[in-house]
Order: sequence, then C-alpha cells, then structure tokens
Amino acid sequence: MPARARLHATVAALIPSAQGDIPVLPGPPGRRMFVQRDDDAIVAQTLDATTLTPSDAGVRFPAPWPRRRGTWAVAPDAGLAVFAGVHAVRAVEPSGATRWEARHGCWYGACPEMHRSYDEYADNEDHRYPEGGSAGFSVDGKLVWAHIRGPLPAGELSPDTTSPS
Repeated sequence: MPARARLHATVAALIPSAQGDIPVLPGPPGRRMFVQRDDDAIVAQTLDATTLTPSDAGVRFPAPWPRRRGTWAVAPDAGLAVFAGVHAVRAVEPSGATRWEARHGCWYGACPEMHRSYDEYADNEDHRYPEGGSAGFSVDGKLVWAHIRGPLPAGELSPDTTSPS
C-alpha cells in the first residue's frame, strides 16, 4: 500500500548549512531531537511530540576535535554527548566539562601511537583521513557503546582506562 508523504513541520537549521552537517532527528517517536554538528560543537533541541517544532532553546556541547575527525551521539535527555575520535572516546557535558574519556589505538592504521590529545596529530598530513569508529546511547541513555580500535592503554576497558573528570 503506498504511503502519502506530506509536510508535517519545518524547523530552522541550528547551524548554517555551509558550516554544519546535515541535521538529524534521533530518538524514538514522541522524544525526538533536532541535532546538528559543526567543527566547534553539537547543538541539540528537543522537539515537541505533537507539532515537531522546537520545545526548548537547545543545548550546545563543545566539540573536542573537528567533525571530520570522528563521529558523535547525543543522549536521549540531551544531558551528555559522546565523541568517538581518532584517539579516544570522550563524554562531554553541555558545560564543556569532560565526564570521562577512554583512549584507544589511533584510527590512522599506520600509526602505532597512543595519542593523549588531538593536538598531537592535528597538523599531521597522515592523520587527515583516518578510519573511524562509532558511538551511540541506549534508548534510556544509561548505556554508551562505542566501536574503537585497539589496543587500549591497559589492554582492557575498565574504570582504570577511563579518565573521569
């Protein structure tokens, strides 16, 4: 049976299209967000369940590295964002504070280094187009999963290999 598509709502982009990625609408029906990323931040707005129009002013998560250097996910309650980067997975609060970070092997395959920060390879031409992992949240926001490259600093992911702030 064919479905008839119709315009339900329009929402202004949070970041100009020349500066940001295409907006996404993550979340289950009734709990959707309008989310967009640029090199400096992720911006997320909760959408009204009925009208799909913004229901709040939104929240901004400062990004630890440029968008071409990894992927990201926002918790369902917009209280935390996770950035999966070339050298680490980092959980960032809207204030910009790092809640935790788990370092991992560099996604540039020929690099054997365990980088401590983005600054170590930011200007390195070999690291311009690395492979990458991914990250996501469970529906209730209590679980973060991430696809990363080994090795991990201590060999396994544990409270000792993450750096709480």
